[in-house]
This record gives sequence, C-alpha cells and structure tokens, in this order.
Amino acid sequence: MKKPPEGDIPIMIVGDSISHGSSGDWTWRYFFWKHLKKCQVSVDLVGPKDTLDNIRTAQVGDDDDTYADSGFDRDHDAQWGRPYLTEKEEIHDKVAEYQPEYLLVLLGINDLFWYGVEPTQFTANLREFIGNARAAAPEIRIIVGTVLETQKALDEPEFGALVDATNAQLRTVAAEENVVVAETAAEFRAAEHTWDGTHPNPDGDLRIAAAFADALSRCYALGEAYSRPFPAQAGVDVKAKRSID
Repeated sequence: MKKPPEGDIPIMIVGDSISHGSSGDWTWRYFFWKHLKKCQVSVDLVGPKDTLDNIRTAQVGDDDDTYADSGFDRDHDAQWGRPYLTEKEEIHDKVAEYQPEYLLVLLGINDLFWYGVEPTQFTANLREFIGNARAAAPEIRIIVGTVLETQKALDEPEFGALVDATNAQLRTVAAEENVVVAETAAEFRAAEHTWDGTHPNPDGDLRIAAAFADALSRCYALGEAYSRPFPAQAGVDVKAKRSID
C-alpha cells in the first residue's frame, strides 16, 4: 500500500526491536500514527528506515515490508538489537539530517540484557544521548519511554530488580534534563502483551502507542490522550513468524 502524504510536524521514533517490529506486525508506530491522524494532527514520521525486521531468516539486517497494514507513515529510526550504548554516538547526525521537532525514544532492554550495562552507566549513556541530540537541535523535544516488562524479568528477580533500578534512574535523569517520560511500562504486561515474552503483540503495541500519545498530549498539547479501556486486538499471525526453510 502506498504511504500516505507527509504531514507538517516531524517526529522521529528511535528504538530497538520493540519499535522496529518484525514480519507480520502492525507495530506501535502504526497505532500511534493512526491516533494522531484521528486527532487531526498533521504528523510526519521521519528517519532512515521504513521496514520491519525479517524475523523468518537468521540473517541480520534483511528487513521486509510485510506489515499487517502498511497504510501509514512508516519512516522510523529503530533497529533490532539497538542499545543506548551505541545510539548515543549516532543520534546527533540523524537529528541533524532528519530535523525532527520531537524525538520519541524507546531503548534500554538491550543495554541490560546483551551489554550488561548497570544503572549508573545507563545514566551516563542516557545523558550523553540527550546531549548529543540537543547539540544537533537545541530546541528538540524529547520523550523517553520506560523499559518494558519482559518474561525474563518475571522469571529472574535479579534482572527484574535491574529493570526497576534502571527505570528509576531514567526518571531521575529525565527530570534533571527537562525530558518528558512516557510511562510505557505502566500498563504493559509481558504475559498478556507480548508474543514471545519480550516483543509486543498488537495489544502491547497499543499500550506503547498510548503512553507516548498521552505524554505528547499532557506535556505539549499535541493530540489527545488515548481513551481507555483499550479495545482488544487480533493476535499476531503465527505464520508470519515462521522460519523460511
């Protein structure tokens, strides 16, 4: 399906697999864009990518465009496996190139799971990320999401405590740096809102989108808060996630 016309307010979504999505997904980007359009907000999602991750192969970086519904502005800056640890070094140039007015960021789980980043180092990385984004655009408005619940955090109390400590540090840094927090973890439950214990199913996508929409509405009067209760969404097509032999 052809991408709709671009709007007037550039927003860049920065994330990892949670925001990138994979074969067959709607993504939270879809629900977020649809909500703002419903609110008659003329938004232009920007970034270097417009694809999903092709999860049906073992290759890295072989994206595909098999969205459940591709009829939305698909541009983004999300990549499977990305942490703050590396994105802090790249965000300046991306902000300079795509010139977003708003930066919506959902990162962190990979820092903890794959890179062993402790909360104190996470704090330093987050501050550097914010500083580098602002160096490219001093007036940019930044909203950061909290690290979501995963099945690993439920199964391993030590990892769950690490996620909680990291989110506490994230909120502290955001307050000190005048950055808005989207409480993406508040209504997100791994058992109900993921398809594999980590990655969101459509019900999870809806809750992430709502958290960012709520933050935009509350802090910047852009759009409206997401209405509750959330409507139930159809599940992920399991065929879309099957490996290609």
